[in-house]
Amino acid sequence: MSKVVSLDEMVAAVPPGAVVSFGGGGMVRKPMAAVAALALRRTPVRVSVFLGGPDVDLMLGLGDVAELQFAYVGLDALGLSPHYRRAREKEGLPVVEWTEAMYIAGVEAGCRRVPFMPTRSGLGVDVMELPGTPFARFPCPLTGEMLTAVPAITPDVFVLHANEADRAGNVRITGDGFLDPQLARAATTVYVTAERVVDRLGGATEHETTISRLWVDGVAEVPEGSGFTASFPGRPLDYRVAGEYVERCTDPEWLREYAGALAAGVSR
Repeated sequence: MSKVVSLDEMVAAVPPGAVVSFGGGGMVRKPMAAVAALALRRTPVRVSVFLGGPDVDLMLGLGDVAELQFAYVGLDALGLSPHYRRAREKEGLPVVEWTEAMYIAGVEAGCRRVPFMPTRSGLGVDVMELPGTPFARFPCPLTGEMLTAVPAITPDVFVLHANEADRAGNVRITGDGFLDPQLARAATTVYVTAERVVDRLGGATEHETTISRLWVDGVAEVPEGSGFTASFPGRPLDYRVAGEYVERCTDPEWLREYAGALAAGVSR
């Protein structure tokens, strides 16, 4: 059965109030075309990301984000995320901060369909003391050792960008997969934009397929769908466009024009 959809169909299926997660990490393989299309629709969502970058920045700049959960948000060597900084300093954006190890544990709990994952991460760190923290300390019932309970991360919608996919929904990622394979299992609905969609991945064995079609609900062919973020091995980070984004993204008119071109598949 073909799982090929258009980018418009993909973002139109995101319901208001959904918890949406984006794949990739930092400035690598972010699903920027899908993020731009979703932000322009102004669908109210809650965003949960492992290593957020320009995906989070664009959503905060144009989209309707009711809450942000994250382990990291930034633009790596290009500095802070301008819209994230504004949202935290001036707009009181509701956030839930995780350590990276705690976020990984939460995704693992989501994969296993258990309500939480015990971990030592979090003991002695400030995220445990923040108002409204979802984490809790508890004594291990077997050893008495103090542990942290990390709630399961189960996004309603997970969107990622991949190097290649086939019409059945099998996905191949070249390079670092970050948490994409795990988030695909933890999420309720999974959408993939890919540099190319083929009839069948060549030699699609379990070792060559990063994410099985069993976890994927829709795929869309979106060449350069990661925007200026890297998509190895074919495309490194485009520092020129990334630098222009950092300089101009706080101009609302420019940002809307940029997002519109990105969603339409027009390279900058």
